Amino acid sequence: MDLSTIRERILATPLVKKLPAAMHQRFAQALLWISETKEVARTQNLIEQGEKHSDQGVLILEGMVRVKTEDGVSKTIEAPDILGEIQLFTPGRARTATVEVVVGGQILAFAWTALATECRGVFNDDEMRTLKEAIYSSAWTREKGLFDKLAKK
Repeated sequence: MDLSTIRERILATPLVKKLPAAMHQRFAQALLWISETKEVARTQNLIEQGEKHSDQGVLILEGMVRVKTEDGVSKTIEAPDILGEIQLFTPGRARTATVEVVVGGQILAFAWTALATECRGVFNDDEMRTLKEAIYSSAWTREKGLFDKLAKK
């Protein structure tokens, strides 16, 4: 996949769409700087439920994944989308689900701390707050009720 297509896929993610237009290109550039493109195959797990203190984020460029929780809830997510942000809000930064590749393709793998560092270099304080709110909103939208469930633990 060429660089312009990867950039288009980043810009098409629900997370980026939550950001003001003035932030789109800078976010895409920051993500491109710190990520690595990888091929993924069907049945490969990208994220393991219960894993703690993981910093890995994944942007699905092409393909499809299934997100499975311990209580049997399963949902399918198609490219493009960014995953792995929910652990940023959980106790012990624990993974809340397993993410399994259903249709192989390509991903961008990155570290959330590296992304935060890169973004601090291109966004001002207000924009960083906006980015954090967008990440939280993205997690909340995908996992409605998850934060209530975590608060009860």
